[in-house]
Amino acid sequence: MSTLSASIRLAVVLLGLFLYVGRIQATDLSGTITSTITITQDSQLVGDVTCAVPLTMTGANPCIAFGFDHIKLKLNGHTITGPVTPPTGCSLPTDSMYGVGIEAIDRTDVKIEGPGVIQHFERWGILLGLTGHPSSHVTVRNVTVYRNCWSGMQTISTSDSDFEEDQWINNAAGSNGAACGGVCISNSNNNVARKCAFYGNGSLDYANGNVDFGFGFEGSSSGNRIEENDIGGNTNGVAFFNTASDNLIRRNIIAGNPAAQVIKTFTLSNQQGADIAFRPNFAGANNKVEDNFCLTYLQGAGPATAPCPNLRTEGVEEATIQPMIPPRGRHGSVSTMASLLAIPYGRSLALLSLAFLGTVLRISSGRLRNRS
Repeated sequence: MSTLSASIRLAVVLLGLFLYVGRIQATDLSGTITSTITITQDSQLVGDVTCAVPLTMTGANPCIAFGFDHIKLKLNGHTITGPVTPPTGCSLPTDSMYGVGIEAIDRTDVKIEGPGVIQHFERWGILLGLTGHPSSHVTVRNVTVYRNCWSGMQTISTSDSDFEEDQWINNAAGSNGAACGGVCISNSNNNVARKCAFYGNGSLDYANGNVDFGFGFEGSSSGNRIEENDIGGNTNGVAFFNTASDNLIRRNIIAGNPAAQVIKTFTLSNQQGADIAFRPNFAGANNKVEDNFCLTYLQGAGPATAPCPNLRTEGVEEATIQPMIPPRGRHGSVSTMASLLAIPYGRSLALLSLAFLGTVLRISSGRLRNRS
């Protein structure tokens, strides 16, 4: 009986170990994908991916979809390429089926980690959430999302997520009049975009004119924070739509929106853009645009007090490098602690280490002299 019990216990342990190993090992992806791959465990790209998923389902037809919570996809420096070259082959707003690169719907605590490129999809490079199917605590970090037809990333009903150190470049070249750009958040709350680059997003040669952007707030999006980003060369820098309220845009460099050639070529009143733009139908409130470097402002139905031009003396980073001129102590000697407090943390740590090493060497040298 004891032997049987021991065997059962061993079998349970082995089964648990098997399930655990199966859960943590990564699925390796590369080559051509012809039907949506739904990942259920940590996964990674081990080579470039060409996506040839046919449009067979109503709604999004993703190349890769997250099927479980608490997992991540690592791009490992590789590229995921869709089947179109914008503006050719791009989705129309009336299309019921469309392609996207990576999808996370009804998911929480999932991660897309770069470096890597997501490009050339019929609508969005990344889709997070849908109406009635929210996602939360999603991380997108160090990913380049380039030349997708609509937005580089679209969030819908997405909350408490982080987008950091990403590059959103030349998206929305085939948006066909839909309001799109680098990142478009719709009915999404309490998200953070930080230390990203938004360059060259948007197109405006449609009947409704310039509705695209680097970063756009749509629907009732609120409580989002956009900080320490570089936003330039887009048809608009940051754009506000609908009832978006209580969002914070601070310490960004938002300049050169639109680019000079766009200003020169597109001169109609509905084709004008700016670093900060509020749409004519805007009905939100309490959005804070502060401490940014920006030059141009389109009021629309937004605040009468223009947040731009605003020329800051410091750059985007919170911790600026200050001159390393150490203050003097009471008797003319250098005050080491005051000197270290006046410079950034990394240098302070290095100098403290050197000071400690010097103290140790002086003590050792003194002991050697005493012995001699």
